[in-house]
Amino acid sequence: MPSRTALSLSGLTWSIGDDLIVDAGDLELRTGERLVVYGPNGAGKSTLLRLAAGILGERTGDEVVYMPQRPYMFRGSGRRNLLLGLEDAESNKAEMLAKRLGVSNVLGTPAARLSGGERQRLALARTLASSRPVVALDEPLAAIDAQDRDEVSAVIGDALGDRAALVVTHDRDVVVAFADRVAVMAGGRVLQVGPAQEVLLHPGGDDIAEVLGFQNVLAGTVVKSEGPLVQVACSGLMVWALGTQASGSDVRVTFGAEAVTLHTVTTPGAELTTDSARNHWLGPVRTIAEVGRLVEVVVDVGQPVAALITAGSMDGMGIEVDDQIAMSVKATAAHAVTAAKQ
Repeated sequence: MPSRTALSLSGLTWSIGDDLIVDAGDLELRTGERLVVYGPNGAGKSTLLRLAAGILGERTGDEVVYMPQRPYMFRGSGRRNLLLGLEDAESNKAEMLAKRLGVSNVLGTPAARLSGGERQRLALARTLASSRPVVALDEPLAAIDAQDRDEVSAVIGDALGDRAALVVTHDRDVVVAFADRVAVMAGGRVLQVGPAQEVLLHPGGDDIAEVLGFQNVLAGTVVKSEGPLVQVACSGLMVWALGTQASGSDVRVTFGAEAVTLHTVTTPGAELTTDSARNHWLGPVRTIAEVGRLVEVVVDVGQPVAALITAGSMDGMGIEVDDQIAMSVKATAAHAVTAAKQ
């Protein structure tokens, strides 16, 4: 059954003089999905979001609640800014979200005295409390301290529920945490759209790879912790990564393809190469592709994992499709990100 469209972005464009700022192509936000628009600063992401929300252009944006990257605070208290424009039921939800986001203690503080992080949390609480069916967030974690990002992401995910969300960011961890699909933007244009894991693993061209890098993303559940590390069960694959999440937490483990080391397997049933890495996996080579001056090798270890190696290493190892190959990844090179959709 085809997915319904929650918000059509198709045909949205914005120019200043002869300079194209945004061309959304045929991009659409589907009902109930979380679409993350990713790209470098100046890619046109925020302009696209403002067009979608009716802040720019001719759209009304009535169905969209919008939070800008730098939320504006009016004169008065934090509470006045939190509840501004909300109905009674929405106000009650905003108060609850403010508590969950750790800013209920600043509601009586003059807005001018609030820190950037406190303003961001209040703006998130007000935006997420709205009953509008589409939520548009511009860099929602930009002013949130690194140690608090997982907790804030989880609150955002809970508050979104089954609503459609359009999120723009230049932070790859936000893509990993939030995206059902990701749209990669550069130069005002959408270069590639698809499921987050697919796009991160297989950028559709050198220009997209330059924006994204080649990133492995494995969804799983935390099994146990050990100091600064967590062990994550990812569809039968056990992965050690940096993280502080509790057992049972849904996470996405991410690590660059350049962080993966390959080892040839000389005899059937041979033990995996022992090195300083905590993660060792074994599987057949599925694809080999040149990526600029490097070679991408994708191995099926229960799910596809990509490695980037030099052409010289490739020749030296003599790897071919269907060969059994061992992979290793240091736990400190992998990062467990709390999934916003639990």
